[in-house]
Amino acid sequence: MNVSKLPRIHQDDLMVKFVDIPASLTNAKSCVFVSRVKTIRFWQLIRILILISPFKASFSFFYEQLPMPFDFDDAYNLTSWMTDTTTKNIIQKYLILCPEQDMCLGSMFKRGYPIVDKSACTPCECDDSCVRRSTCCPSKFYRQTDTPDFIEYQKNTIVTEKETPMSCFEPLWNPIGIRSKRSYWMIKTCPNNINCISPPSINISSSTPVTSLATNQTYRTIQCALCNQEEMSSLVEWGKKKFCNLRSALFAEEDFNSLYQSVFALNPLCNIGFYPPTFYEDKVQPCVEYTHEDKCNESNTENNVVDAYLIKACQEFYLPYIFYNIIYKNIYCALCEHDITNLPIQYISGGFQWGEDFLPNPFSALIDFQQIPDKPIKKRLACAKNQMLDNRLNMCLDIECEVEYRYHNQSCSLVHQMVNENNYEINLIASVNDNEIHPTNISSQSILNAFQVFLRRKKLGKYLCRISILGSVESDHDVLDMAMVIELSISNLHNIDQMLKYLLTIFSSFNLNNIPLYIPYNTFVNISFSLVGQSFHVYGSNLFNKKIENRFYVHPGSGKEMVVYNSLGTLYQGHESQNCLRGQMMSIVADWYRCPKVKIKTSDARMDISNFSVCLLDYGKCFTSIYFKQSLDKRSVSICLEQYLQSIKVIKSSFISSNDSLMSYFSLVCLSLSSLGSLATVTVFLLKGSCSRIADVNIIILATFVSFANITYILSKFFLWSRTLCIGIGMLVHFNWLSVVCWMSLCSFQVFQAFTSFHVSEVKVVPKVLSCLVMNLIICLSLVVINVVVSFVKSNRENFGYSVLTCYIGDSDMVLFTFALPVGVLICINMFMFAVTVLRISKRINVQKSQEEHKMRAYFRLSTITGVTWLFGFLAQFTGHQLFDILHTVFSGGQGLFLYLAFGLSLTTKQKNSNHSKDSKTLT
Repeated sequence: MNVSKLPRIHQDDLMVKFVDIPASLTNAKSCVFVSRVKTIRFWQLIRILILISPFKASFSFFYEQLPMPFDFDDAYNLTSWMTDTTTKNIIQKYLILCPEQDMCLGSMFKRGYPIVDKSACTPCECDDSCVRRSTCCPSKFYRQTDTPDFIEYQKNTIVTEKETPMSCFEPLWNPIGIRSKRSYWMIKTCPNNINCISPPSINISSSTPVTSLATNQTYRTIQCALCNQEEMSSLVEWGKKKFCNLRSALFAEEDFNSLYQSVFALNPLCNIGFYPPTFYEDKVQPCVEYTHEDKCNESNTENNVVDAYLIKACQEFYLPYIFYNIIYKNIYCALCEHDITNLPIQYISGGFQWGEDFLPNPFSALIDFQQIPDKPIKKRLACAKNQMLDNRLNMCLDIECEVEYRYHNQSCSLVHQMVNENNYEINLIASVNDNEIHPTNISSQSILNAFQVFLRRKKLGKYLCRISILGSVESDHDVLDMAMVIELSISNLHNIDQMLKYLLTIFSSFNLNNIPLYIPYNTFVNISFSLVGQSFHVYGSNLFNKKIENRFYVHPGSGKEMVVYNSLGTLYQGHESQNCLRGQMMSIVADWYRCPKVKIKTSDARMDISNFSVCLLDYGKCFTSIYFKQSLDKRSVSICLEQYLQSIKVIKSSFISSNDSLMSYFSLVCLSLSSLGSLATVTVFLLKGSCSRIADVNIIILATFVSFANITYILSKFFLWSRTLCIGIGMLVHFNWLSVVCWMSLCSFQVFQAFTSFHVSEVKVVPKVLSCLVMNLIICLSLVVINVVVSFVKSNRENFGYSVLTCYIGDSDMVLFTFALPVGVLICINMFMFAVTVLRISKRINVQKSQEEHKMRAYFRLSTITGVTWLFGFLAQFTGHQLFDILHTVFSGGQGLFLYLAFGLSLTTKQKNSNHSKDSKTLT
C-alpha cells in the first residue's frame, strides 16, 4: 500500500460533537476549554485503532505522526490571547509538534494529545535551572498585562543565578570517532565563557570528565573544574570504556600507543568513552545530543526565505527533536529545512521506519588502563611458555584461549572484565523417555511454550532472542532426531565468564515434563536435554540473522543439513521484546569456551570425531563434546588443557608460570625490606658516631638514596588519581633511582682508587661529599630535565614525559635514553673498575691487614652486590627469562638490606666486641 497516495481526511468529516457550544463562550479560554474537554473527536478514536492495528508500521506513519488541521486549531486557540507576534509564532509551532507538555503557564495551557508510543520532542523544563541548559519551555518567560484567567504564572520568574552554562556532551576520547550513544549534561567552559577544553592527545586524562563531590557538578575536563574554583581533592574521575566496530578489535592485545593509534586513525576502529562512577551515577544527568548541525542560514536563500524568528529560536533552545534518523537541536532548526506539515509529532519505536537507536551498537567493554598486557607470543622452534611438549607426537602443541580471553598463568583470564553486549548460543540434543516415540510426533509448539516458561523461571526470558527446534532431513543414524538451538542476547554490562558459568549450570542437563503428543491425544511425555559443545549453525554472516528463513543449520559432526521443525523469534513480537545483537558478538555455551585449550592438527595425530566426541586413537582416549572445539575447516581440534593432561601422560616443558601478581607482591616485600635495611644502616651509623670518614658518609648517603627510591616507588601507585601529583612523584622516582646508581658508581670509584693507589690521601670530608653531591645532582637532574623537555616538545606542549597511568616515564624511548642507557653505562664502568681492582690486588704480595683496608674490602663487597647485580635486570629484558627477574628483584630491589648486612651489622658487632674488651680490661 502506498501511503503517500491516500487522501487527506479533514477533521470535520470525522468529528462527532455531543454538546453544543454556547454562543457566550467566545473568548480564548472558552475555545480552549471546549476544544479540549467538551468535544470528543472520532478522529482520535480512528488514530488509536490505527496504532494498535497490524498495519501500524506502515499505515500509521502517515496518519498518526503528521500534524492534522485540528492540531493547528488547538495551538491557535491556546495562543490567541498573545499580543507579541514573534513569541506567538514560536509557541504555536512548539504546541503543534510537541503536545502534552507543561508549558509553565498552568494546567489549562497544555495541548492534549494521545501519545501512544514516543514523542518526537524531548520535554522542555519549567524549573529555573533550565536557563543553564537552554532547555526552558518557549513560553516560560512570556509575560503580558492583559493575561486571560486560565494563565497561571509561576512566582519565581526571575533567574538571578549566574552559574556557568551547561552543555549536552558525549564524552569521548576522540570526539569525531565512533559514537557511544551516551550523553550527559556537563560544564565545558570557564566563567565568562572561556574555553577550557584542549584538543585530544595521548594523555587521556586531559579528556576525562570529572564530577565534584562538593558541588555535584560535572565538568568536561579537570581543567574546566579547576577554573570553576573546584578543589582537586573533591574531584572524581569518570571510568573508561573501550568500544569498537569490530569484535576482534575490542579484544586485540595492544599497548597504550597502539590503542591511541586505533582511536585516532583516519578510519578508527575503536574509541574510548567515559561513564560516571557507579556510586555517583544518580547525580549525573543524561541528555540527548543532537546529530544534525544548524543549517538555518544555509537554508535562507532567495528561493527559500526562512523567518528570522526561526533562525534565532534555533540558536537559543536546546530541545532535541527526532526526525527519522536525524536528531535536530530543536523543532525550529527542523522547520528551517522542512514544512511543519511534514514533521511528525510522535514516532513508533517498533516500526520499520523508526528506531530508538540511530547508530550501530558498538562492541564495548570496561577497560583498565593500569593493566599491562602480556607480550605477544613469538613462535620459536623451542616450546614457548604458551606451548607444551608432547613426547608421543614429538612436537610442541599450541595453547590458546578464545578471543574474549588471554592466556595467562596456565588459565584463560578475561581481556575485559565487563562488556556491554554479547550473544550466547546454547546447543542441546533431546531424548524422549519412550524410545518408541519419534520426536516428530511431539507438539513442537508445546516444547517452545514449556521452554519459555523454563527460561522465565531462570530469569533469562527477557534475554531470549530465538529458539529453533531442529530435526534431520532424512532418516539417518548419523543424524539427530531432534536438537534445539537457543540464542540469548544480553545488552547490558556483564561479565562474560560469569555468565557462561551460570548458563552451564542451568543447561548442562535438564528435563521438560508433560509435553503433549499429536497422536494419540491426551498423551504426555518427558523430554531430557543435554548440552553439546558444537554449534548447529553454519558460521558466518547468517549467524543471528534477523530473518529465520535465511538461517542454515547443519549437524556439526556429519555436516548434513537439518530442518527447522519450529522456531520462536522474539524480534517480531513487539517493540518491548529483546532484539538480537549482531552475529559477531557470540559465545558458545560450553566448557571449552572458558578453558585453555591444546590445539592438535588432524594431520599430526590420528583421531575420530563422531557422536559429539573426539577420540585420540594414538592415546586410546576420548573427550566429550563440551571439552573440545573443532575448527571450521575440520583440520584441527582444540581440547581443554586440564582434561588433556588428566587423560594422557605428557611431559610439560617451557610451561613456566608468569604470575605477575605474585611477582608484584614479591617485589613489594623486597622493597620494604630494603627500606628497613637502609633506615637501619643510617640509624646505626649515626648512633655509633661513624661520620668522621668519607667512606662512612658515603654509606649513609647511599642508604638514604635507596630508602627514598624505595619509598617513592611504593607510594607512586597511590597517586594515580591526580595528574599533577602523579607526574611529580614520577619525577622523584626517576631522580631517586638515578641517584642510587650514580652514587653507587662514586662508591665503586673510591674502592677502585683505594686499591689501585695503595694510598689513601687525607681529604676533608665535607668539601669532598658536597662536591660529589653536586655532581650527582647535576647528572641525575639533567636526565630528568631532558625527559621533560623532549617529551614536552614532541607532544606539542601536552605532557611532561611521565605517564599518569604509571607515575613513571611514559615513552619507552625516553626510558631507554634517560634511564636504561645511563644505568647500563655506569654499571659497565663499575665492572671495569672491579676487574682492574681484582687484578691489582692479585699482583700485590703483602696485603696490609689494616683497619682502613678492611673497610675498603667492605666497599668492594658493596660494589659487587649493589652494582653488578643490576645486570640481571638487563638480562631479564633481553631474554625474557623469569629467573633473571627474580634475581634482579632480590639483589637490586633488596640492596638496602644488603647494605645493613655488609656495614650496619658489622659495625654493631664490632662495637659490641670493643665494649666487651673494655669490660674485660676493667675487671683485670
